[in-house]
Amino acid sequence: MGFYHNHAIVLKQSVMSVDFVFDPTLNEITTDLCRDYWSYSSPNNYIAHVEILCQSYGINYFLLFSTLTKCQAYLDNVRCDFCGRPYELDVPADIPYARSLGSWFCEGCISFSGGQITVSR
Repeated sequence: MGFYHNHAIVLKQSVMSVDFVFDPTLNEITTDLCRDYWSYSSPNNYIAHVEILCQSYGINYFLLFSTLTKCQAYLDNVRCDFCGRPYELDVPADIPYARSLGSWFCEGCISFSGGQITVSR
């Protein structure tokens, strides 16, 4: 399925309940790297996870995080209560936090409401 973003067609793929939007310039190896990064689930070993990814893919930290900027992850089962936008993830640690929210409003809806909606991310 394609989405228009920044005047380019990007691919959307889903793994578990995390949806990905990839820059169209990424190849299969780099999309696998993104999926592997977001598969992190341990609350204690994020640094080890990043080191293992870098070793496994033969890359340095700079290249890892440069690649990750071309991959956006969203939770498909946590959506803004007002507009329905999926929860945009910044880091894998956001996943359990976002899933624990009883309700959530995206920054756009909070801004659009002129501050009437005060529940924050």
